[in-house]
Amino acid sequence: MNAMEKKKVLQAICFTVFFFFVSFISLAQDGEEGERISADTTSAIVEYLPEGVWDLFGREGIIELTLKFNMRTYFRNANLKNPVYQKAKMIIHMPDTNIEKNVRIKSRGMFRRGYCDFPPMKLKVKKTGAENEDPDEKISFKVVTQCKHPYVYEKYLLREFLVYKMYNQLTDLSFRVRLLKMRYVDMPDPDRKPRKTLEKYGFIIEPTESMVQRNGMVELKLDHLLQKLMEPQQMALVAMFEYMIGNTDWSVSHRHNIKILKSYKFDDPNPYPVPYDFDYSGMVNTGYAIPRAGLNITSVTERHYLGLCLPEKYLNNTRALFLKKKEVLFRIIAEFTYLDKVEKKRMTKYLKGFFDILESDSSFKYNIQRKCKTVK
Repeated sequence: MNAMEKKKVLQAICFTVFFFFVSFISLAQDGEEGERISADTTSAIVEYLPEGVWDLFGREGIIELTLKFNMRTYFRNANLKNPVYQKAKMIIHMPDTNIEKNVRIKSRGMFRRGYCDFPPMKLKVKKTGAENEDPDEKISFKVVTQCKHPYVYEKYLLREFLVYKMYNQLTDLSFRVRLLKMRYVDMPDPDRKPRKTLEKYGFIIEPTESMVQRNGMVELKLDHLLQKLMEPQQMALVAMFEYMIGNTDWSVSHRHNIKILKSYKFDDPNPYPVPYDFDYSGMVNTGYAIPRAGLNITSVTERHYLGLCLPEKYLNNTRALFLKKKEVLFRIIAEFTYLDKVEKKRMTKYLKGFFDILESDSSFKYNIQRKCKTVK
């Protein structure tokens, strides 16, 4: 086994460890989401893994986590050009026990590190049975945090979570997510008092490596790959979805909020785009979001189609897929218990505006077919 193969095996073991931890919660919480942990629970560290129980993103339901770390260090590191990892302790809460895991965390996101009171984080999990290993040998997860303390930022986070869930319904070439109830506990330096414990929602995003492997592909880290080089049906799907949610904050050629995947199959030569990061969309409608310059729109809630003018069959197929999934997409909003009726009504109204366009031949032609970018 060469070094690369050993690295992949170790990554798989680490990923499995994390899946096991959280899946145990899922099994315990089915039918009793969000149950609090009583004071008489015990702690345990799991060393051995029963097979078949670590499907983190294949299950629904909220996961309760406590993260203990030095908050002052975390917030100060966010101001660095290249934030560094710091030690933290992750506690996964279950009805009859707590599972503890030593992890490393750091803030992420160029804009959010400067804007957010609590920037989003990367969380690195240590491999099973390995000591003193290089940080690059760990697998990392993106955790979306509540950016600022006011309640409206909680709503932003929950809306973006639902956008990810909607795209999951349209294609397997998508990042899966899981909702978290996070408890942040300060572990200050000895000469300082601990900060107030925070309880906020968050969500964890499937690692790119997992999404790529799940689809039997490889990631291409190349810039300047144009839309016209992408697999046309998938490109049409991505462009239509971004239009549905009112997002102009993406680019294939710059790999901005887009991952590029390539199949191993020789008869499937075109790369596949996979979108992520939707907080600048009209569907989420954050207070800090602005539309892309040069599009002649003044608000992110104004839709603007950024897809190429592809052969008609690809747009028709994509249109048919969205119409087929219409009820499912509306149901994702309606059945989500963590947003109030006012929020659900707003998101439903915005989604209805998209389907009004899709269901009208004249509106579809004017807003999408005539607004597409000509292939050069």
